[in-house]
Amino acid sequence: MKKIFAIIVAAFTFTSCSKQLEKYPQGKLTEDNVFTQPNDFLMAIDAAYVPLTNRFRGEWDWDNGSSIPRDWVIGDVMSDDAVKGGGSLGDQEDMRRMQTFSIFPENNNVVGVWRFNYKGIDAANTLLTQDGSKVPGLDAALWKRMQGEAYFLRAFYYFRLVVNFGDIPLLIPEKQLKDNTVRTPVAQVYEQIESDLKQAISLLPPAYNDNDNYHRATSGAAHALLAKTYLYRSRWQDCLNEIVEVEKNNYILTDKFEDNFNGVGERAGEIIFAARHDAGKAPSQGSILNAVFAPQGKGWGFEIPTQDLVNEFETGDPRRAATLFMQGDKYLDGSNYDPAWSPLTGYNVRKFMSNVSPIDDGGVDFVYIRLADVILWKAECHANLNMPDQAKADLERVRARARKYAANPAANLPAVTTSDKAALLKAIQHERRVELAFEGHRYYDLVRWDLAKTVLAKAADADPLKGYHDYGNGWQSFNKLLPIPQRETDLLGLKQNPGY
Repeated sequence: MKKIFAIIVAAFTFTSCSKQLEKYPQGKLTEDNVFTQPNDFLMAIDAAYVPLTNRFRGEWDWDNGSSIPRDWVIGDVMSDDAVKGGGSLGDQEDMRRMQTFSIFPENNNVVGVWRFNYKGIDAANTLLTQDGSKVPGLDAALWKRMQGEAYFLRAFYYFRLVVNFGDIPLLIPEKQLKDNTVRTPVAQVYEQIESDLKQAISLLPPAYNDNDNYHRATSGAAHALLAKTYLYRSRWQDCLNEIVEVEKNNYILTDKFEDNFNGVGERAGEIIFAARHDAGKAPSQGSILNAVFAPQGKGWGFEIPTQDLVNEFETGDPRRAATLFMQGDKYLDGSNYDPAWSPLTGYNVRKFMSNVSPIDDGGVDFVYIRLADVILWKAECHANLNMPDQAKADLERVRARARKYAANPAANLPAVTTSDKAALLKAIQHERRVELAFEGHRYYDLVRWDLAKTVLAKAADADPLKGYHDYGNGWQSFNKLLPIPQRETDLLGLKQNPGY
């Protein structure tokens, strides 16, 4: 069945199923009669970025997972950094089920992770099945770049799927891989991700010189994502080799940590890849996270920071104030932050929040990869390769930036001096937690470090009413993967992951 171009541009009705449940009306534009002019291709590649964004989609449709991406639910709420929050214990119960590891295949967060990533893959595949070289007026360099973007985005979406679900349907039309009823082994999915990223590297520019395109994929982003795939498979030297390529670009740590999350430093050089949000546009292109994370009474009060996370910050660390609100802080509008706004823990998220009206139209980009994250990958690789001096040097680059604006730079955030491998890895794990909180990494870090079963274990002091240590019966080994959404197992016959 030909995919309908209007659907591709909207990028919101695809579920990964090529066995369509609906028959679309005749007379609409299709791939055969749309891809005839350059703007058609630009619209198609832009559609491939849309599933990354936290924009309001026009309807919530929570049960179908189509409201907003759920990176923060998996990466943060399923970790020890955040609790669900919301208006009550039952507000968005499916989020609490993720937090307590009582996850069913019907969970709308699970459906959302599946759908948003396959939407992006569908949009990327649509572009990659075209031949732009035959379109009058389509610049050859632009067509090359758009193909590179599509390869990068397809790899990005497949990486998120494989780490969450394991074996997944691999849909690569140019290789005649079109069967969505078969789960492809993880190793083969990673092979395709590597292939796509190497293609992207050969096609993408290292940077864009105009503000209209600053958010697009670059060769540096492709090298970084390839490094991350190696990190997740403990291929330490391969990861380092790709980081060498990343660092050939002009990425720098911003002078102030907080400028990566307040809209000031989006083009300052640290951010390698992010989802773009622009406030004040019609239709809306702003971020709904402003409403999702804002305190009760100002927003919805989800993603509530835990006391455990607050305790992790060292004395004087300026990253605490840039990451979350607590008593003594000024809120976005200049008023005094009131801990009563967050009755569960007394804290609210600050990262990615902007003081705009309406509150659901935030103008801060959501960061997926930035240089500090990559440097900490580098430290981790060096430590695992028994290269402690190099690991400490990497770690110091990140700590030194924070120390510069510490309450007492002479005493706060001292350099890590240990060369003991276990102690050094623990220091790196600490640094990742405080540096990257609420960027969607913590849960995945705990899983790949084999710490989830310990950190997220059933707790005798759990307080479900406050969310404190509320991990239900605790993380189990089968929780390393999410369940395949029930609709996919029912419609396509996909085998369910063990334990669900």
